[in-house]
Amino acid sequence: MNKIMLTTVAAAISLTLSACYQDDGTVLAPNQAPPVPPTPSTLDVSGSGIKGVLANALVEVFDSSDLETALANTQTDENGDYTLSLTDASGEAITGTFFVSVSADEDTTMICDATVCGDVVRGGVVPASQLAGLKLSTMSNSDGSGTIFAEVNALTTLATETILAVIEDDADIDLSDPEIFEAFQVDASRVIGATLGLDLSETNIFDVVIVDASVSANVSTDDMVAATLTLINGSLSGLEPGTDETLADAIETYIAAVKLVTKAIINNPGAALDADTVAAMASINAVQAQVSQAIIDLASVISGDTGNAVGIVNIPDVINPDDIAASVDLDDEITGGTGGTGGTGGTGGGGTGG
Repeated sequence: MNKIMLTTVAAAISLTLSACYQDDGTVLAPNQAPPVPPTPSTLDVSGSGIKGVLANALVEVFDSSDLETALANTQTDENGDYTLSLTDASGEAITGTFFVSVSADEDTTMICDATVCGDVVRGGVVPASQLAGLKLSTMSNSDGSGTIFAEVNALTTLATETILAVIEDDADIDLSDPEIFEAFQVDASRVIGATLGLDLSETNIFDVVIVDASVSANVSTDDMVAATLTLINGSLSGLEPGTDETLADAIETYIAAVKLVTKAIINNPGAALDADTVAAMASINAVQAQVSQAIIDLASVISGDTGNAVGIVNIPDVINPDDIAASVDLDDEITGGTGGTGGTGGTGGGGTGG
């Protein structure tokens, strides 16, 4: 009898010891296999950094709700292209809006895509010393398909900075919502168009194929808007830096001026510009005067190279802030439905080109 009892107790101990415990404390039955962990989901992000081809530039991807913590990073290759992946261990599809930043660092170089970039001729290499501090950006939305294509150039940067300027004062705006995000893209494109003297009411800057203007065959001969935006993007490489400035400084100053002006006008289209905004508007017009002629010169060079005329939209050499305010008046999303124009004061000048 004692032998039978001892055998029964031993069997019970054996069963107890053979039970498995998961990390969460769940007890599995004897010989029961643990559940198969989910296959991690991925989001592949790819694109190019084109302000002239930016080689060996730092690429960082952020969630639109946290622009301080990079989710992943890589570098552009010699063609300005990049690819990286985000991973979610839960296996859930990765969705939402993502911010992509391309920054020039100590080994970044750029192909000159203007007629001339300081001492560098078109197609030559602009050295890292002229590029330090340059940061370009874009935003793109993932629908869960596992891939997004995010092209980064000066135009996407201007539109992205305008969007960020608007949402930084309103924590309730959820850019992860694809409909809200698309509305912001369209609205920002129209405002940036007015800042350049272009009608982009039917154009989403983030969807336009802007190419390296240093290769003449790249530039579209059948899409005037794409060609014009490509040449504007290229012409910014030809900005003349001030004393003790670099090319990066000149481009960054222009981007900052556009952000300040568009934010001020979007927030209150009918208000007179304050002193800082008037100064920023003057900075914009100093660049505009150079760009309006530069795109004509660049189009002529490209036409001579290819034997094909490059049709562009002529843009004015002076931007009137009232024209920017008029573009805001059409908007329902980026201003929260509070549009309405009035005299903005500040600088005057020509209207939009056609």
